[in-house]
Amino acid sequence: MRPLKLTLSAFGPYASTVTLELERLGKGGLYLVTGDTGAGKTTLFDAITYALYDHSSGGVRDGAMLRSKYADPGTPTFVELEFEVRGQRYTVRRNPDYLRPKARGEGTTTEKADAVLTYPDGRPPVTRSKDVTAAVTALIGLDYDQFCQIAMIAQGQFTRLLNATTEERSKIFRKLFRTQRYQKLQDALQEENARLTAQRTAQNVQLDAVLSGIRYPETDPDAEALGGLSAQRPAEEVTALLDGLLTRQEAELSAAAAAHTAAQAQLDALQQTLGRAEQAEALRRQRVEKQAELAALLPRRDAARADAARHAGDAAALDALTAQLERARAGLDACDALDKLCRAQTAARSEADLEQAKARKARAQLTALDAELAALDAEAAALGDPETRNVALTAQAEQLTRRETALTALAQSLTEDQRRTHAARQAQDAYRTAAAAQEAAHAERDACERAFLDAQAGLLAQGLAEGTPCPVCGSVHHPAKAALPHTAPTQAQVTAAKQAAEAADREAQDRAAAAREALAAQREGKATLRRDAESLLPERFTSPEGPVALTVALLKTALAEETAALQTAQAENRAARQKAAADCARRTRLDTARKTKTAQRTALEAAAASAEQIAAAREATAAALEQQITEARQSAPASRAEAQQTVADLTAQRTALRTGMEQTEAARRAAENAVAAAEAAVQALQDQQAPETGAADLDALRTRLTALQTARQQAAEQEKALTAQLVPNRRAAADYRRLAAARQVLETRWQWVNALASTAGGTLSSKQKIKLEAYIQMHYLDRILVHANTRLMQMTAGQYELERVGAENQRSQSGLDLGVIDHYNGTRRSVKTLSGGESFKASLALALGLSDEVQSTAGGIRLDTLFLDEGFGSLDDESLEQAIRVLSGLTEGDRLVGIISHVAALKDRIDHQVLVKKARSGGSTVELIV
Repeated sequence: MRPLKLTLSAFGPYASTVTLELERLGKGGLYLVTGDTGAGKTTLFDAITYALYDHSSGGVRDGAMLRSKYADPGTPTFVELEFEVRGQRYTVRRNPDYLRPKARGEGTTTEKADAVLTYPDGRPPVTRSKDVTAAVTALIGLDYDQFCQIAMIAQGQFTRLLNATTEERSKIFRKLFRTQRYQKLQDALQEENARLTAQRTAQNVQLDAVLSGIRYPETDPDAEALGGLSAQRPAEEVTALLDGLLTRQEAELSAAAAAHTAAQAQLDALQQTLGRAEQAEALRRQRVEKQAELAALLPRRDAARADAARHAGDAAALDALTAQLERARAGLDACDALDKLCRAQTAARSEADLEQAKARKARAQLTALDAELAALDAEAAALGDPETRNVALTAQAEQLTRRETALTALAQSLTEDQRRTHAARQAQDAYRTAAAAQEAAHAERDACERAFLDAQAGLLAQGLAEGTPCPVCGSVHHPAKAALPHTAPTQAQVTAAKQAAEAADREAQDRAAAAREALAAQREGKATLRRDAESLLPERFTSPEGPVALTVALLKTALAEETAALQTAQAENRAARQKAAADCARRTRLDTARKTKTAQRTALEAAAASAEQIAAAREATAAALEQQITEARQSAPASRAEAQQTVADLTAQRTALRTGMEQTEAARRAAENAVAAAEAAVQALQDQQAPETGAADLDALRTRLTALQTARQQAAEQEKALTAQLVPNRRAAADYRRLAAARQVLETRWQWVNALASTAGGTLSSKQKIKLEAYIQMHYLDRILVHANTRLMQMTAGQYELERVGAENQRSQSGLDLGVIDHYNGTRRSVKTLSGGESFKASLALALGLSDEVQSTAGGIRLDTLFLDEGFGSLDDESLEQAIRVLSGLTEGDRLVGIISHVAALKDRIDHQVLVKKARSGGSTVELIV
């Protein structure tokens, strides 16, 4: 990368736009950046790194800090760099966030940070700050950290690498050579080792937990060995003990199970024998009970048969009673029909009377409703057309509102005109005050300058010493030095007076401009107020003779009168609109009432006609029913009560006779069925009866059953106890085999992972403490020292050579420490023992060696320009000459090397220079000397 042209605008100490044609320096050689202290030499390097990477060269200034404090508020802040990479020219422009005046209105706004990279082949430019930085990194092949280490070495970066500790130097190399992947490998191995170690511990805990659950009796032959089982004992030994225990417990369980089975078989056979004996005894008792029951049922059956025979002739009497009952019920039905006809006739006459009453009431309501409708029509005619009146009044109200708004606006314009008039007077007064202050400040400045010039002789005399030549006459003797007056001002006071006069000038200019603007605003406001008054009140401010003079008093009077008239008209309009609105509401209510009453009249007319028709129909029905009643009375019984009594008597007689017959027959059937059932039960029990068993045999069987149940319970409990030991022991043995196999696999992996982690982490005992990443970085440091020592030997005439040294003991990390070999006396010592000049030469050689190695590591990238921002004041003449020779060697092959320095010898030796000076008005200027 070779910079060709650098443009700065309001950047750092550069207040205006500065362009530096770096292409004029040529393609090779040394050039010097020199000038006043604090003028902005380092800012030139900052501008280059800021344009490329959005960072300053030293990394201590960000974009927001680079806005020039000397710049005019309207001057934009940006850096534009035109550079060359592999023969192609690119342009990058970048600006930070900064405050600027608003384009419209007063105040300031923030100009957002932006960047753009332009390509030489016409492809679309890259925008946005992060995207531009990424594109520049891809073009140059170096990121910001690498660029600052190998291309632009800022102040303080030389000795930082030389005197760094192993850890600090490791962090620097980690960024430059990207050795993080080796650190990540170390960390990954340590994490894996810790994880596997934790798993080993957890597995041993699991194995101990499994073995602690083994159950065995104290009488077991291996009880002592089983009590000492643990995860630390060999797996083969533990497995053998567990297998022996399981074998013995399985044999004991088999014996207990056989005893339990045998006891159960005997118990089953005895229970069957006892069951048969108990069943035979129960059948015998049931047969005796059934025989006694049969003997008691036979007499009752015979009595029931005799009673049924006595009621055999009651059937004929029952039929005769049934015929008499039917005839009595027919007469009662005729009475019911006659009563129904009478009730129907009475209801028909009542309905006819009711409907006639309804018809009369409806006719009366119709008469009253016709009178109400006539009254509504008369009131509606009296109201006229209130809707039309309301529309006209609303339009009038809107006109009055518009005039009120116009009057209010005119009054506000008058108030604003008075405010502008007052502001114009204040602005004029402020200008007169500022002009007077300006004259006083100019007088003070002129007087101070005259007094300062008059006292120059005294000021020069203060710096004279005997034997030192006078800057005016050259004499080394000063017998009568001029005295400095007590009232003589200092240079600072003169400068302060000048600044005060300049501030007064600016204040006067600002006040004059403000006064002009206020007067212009007042004149424009007067014209606008005149136009508004003539437009709104032409009868007051225009006449055939010409315009009427517009005064504040006249306009206020006119506004008051017009406002009063307007308020009166608005009050009258509101009252009229309220009356019209009330008439509209009343007209609406009248129309609604007329529609309702018209509908009611129609309904009443229909109701009256319907009632009259229904009354006539009901009268006809009543007449027809009268004829039917006369005919029914001829066939009905004389008395309904006698008919009802006859039906009740015949019904009671028939019910009593039928009930006696049914009860007798039911008793006979029940007695015969009970006897048959008892006989069948006795016969069935006789068929089931087995040979009888005595009571003594049953007692012996029950005693034997109790003994067998006790023996079976004991065998079951023993089997259960053995199973409770064997089942968990089997599970524990299986778990132990599984966990032991897994532990063996884990142990194998842990052994080699632990060895790798110890090796990569540098924690092997009796070995040097070197981590994997440090080992890789040692390789880079050795290569850097090869390049660095080539130049250090030149700058020190073969006296010093840098070397990599290890730690003093094996208890701390080592590998990147530096020492120096003194070939004049054959000693080796720490680089921290070097003097200031020696340390600078060693640091410069190390920085240049690092630059060479990073370029090689970054893919063979070659930088066509190298920048060094470091003071050479600690070197003597010979060392400075050696350093210049080394730096000149860097320019071979079309490489340009830029140096920032104040050393006078460098100014004499280096022809191409960039001269930076402070301007008297503030800010800095830059000049290219080729």
